[in-house]
Amino acid sequence: MRKPGKKSPVNTMTSKLSIYFASIAVVVGATLFVFSQAMLYWLEDELNSRTLQNSAGTAIVQFKHGASSPLIITTTIRAYNRIEDLPKKYLALTQYPLGFLDEIHDGGFEDLFLYRTEYTHEGKRFPLLLIMNAEHVELSPTEWRNINLISLVVMLVLFLLFGFAIIKVTRRLITPVTQLSQQLKSTDPNAHFSVPRDSATEFNELADSLNSYRQQNEKLIRQEQAFARYASHELRTPLTVIRGATWLLKQKTDPEYQSRQRERIAKAATDMQHTIEALLSLVKQEQAKEDAGLRVITRAEIEHIIEYVHPLADSKGLTITLNMQCEPKIQPSESVLRMLLINLLNNAINASESGVIVIDVAHDQIKVTDHGSGLNESEQSTKGHGLGLLIIDALCQRYDWQFTLSPAAHTGCIATLEFNQ
Repeated sequence: MRKPGKKSPVNTMTSKLSIYFASIAVVVGATLFVFSQAMLYWLEDELNSRTLQNSAGTAIVQFKHGASSPLIITTTIRAYNRIEDLPKKYLALTQYPLGFLDEIHDGGFEDLFLYRTEYTHEGKRFPLLLIMNAEHVELSPTEWRNINLISLVVMLVLFLLFGFAIIKVTRRLITPVTQLSQQLKSTDPNAHFSVPRDSATEFNELADSLNSYRQQNEKLIRQEQAFARYASHELRTPLTVIRGATWLLKQKTDPEYQSRQRERIAKAATDMQHTIEALLSLVKQEQAKEDAGLRVITRAEIEHIIEYVHPLADSKGLTITLNMQCEPKIQPSESVLRMLLINLLNNAINASESGVIVIDVAHDQIKVTDHGSGLNESEQSTKGHGLGLLIIDALCQRYDWQFTLSPAAHTGCIATLEFNQ
């Protein structure tokens, strides 16, 4: 089985990329240096060869006009039209074929350029040898050293500038990644993801997305914790009633007393069943919601829910009024609607000290209006409400409803459940 390769941190990418590009720069620089040197040597020889070849025409004209050999064309070029006029050290040049044009090294004499050809004058053929001293027309070793030194200095400067640019670019690309990585490892729940201002737009968008995801995650965690506390409270209350009523059944054998305790047990069991059904509706498959048919909300159903919270309202001297404009059709079951309205009514009752709580039922919404202390003081906005309203939020999202809290005209609050038919 292949072993996974060793992973290196992203902050080492700068040095790795610098080494990588430095190696490429060295290879490219060395290649260009060698190529430029070869081109200079070639251009130097080519220029001298063409100069020597062009001088042949001048030499032929002068020889035809009676010039004697050797003919000095320039300070570095001499022309010969007779072999016997050649100095002894140049006799070996006669071995080169006609048309030869090149530089000669190691011929027992100084380096020189030779062009051998012939011309015709008055029906006779005459040889023509043009000799140019290479030492006087080529760059000296000192000049070559200076050229090489200048080339190396320029390449070194370019190499340093190139390396500086690479380091700046890689740091600009890698620094945001390193910074985000360190921020992700942070255990501070209030840490904010950020990148340098000069970072690419994509890094800023990534930081914004991470901040958004972190906020959503923290919100979901708080909602889950609140949901767990709410579910625990809603389930423990009827359990406590059932256990208490069961214990009381053992204390007296009076039929009326036992009947009353059995009714308490049955009511608590029914409340628990409604709570469980409503909570389970949050975790059912989405397809189940889509396949669910519409049902009609009846006045009796709303009045039954009001009866459940009636004792709490009576204890505070509150009156609950129902305005049933129509019987709308909705998807949520009776258990879900019961939990929604009970939570809204409980919040309205807890926020009020006196007055009337009004329930308005229309074809597309249900409103619960109280005249309590107001939204800003006792009830909170939908972004920071209590446990009951968190459950309302979750249930409304489950069925694509809209839940809003808004202040009433004079005092109090209006909670609205808007249907999405």
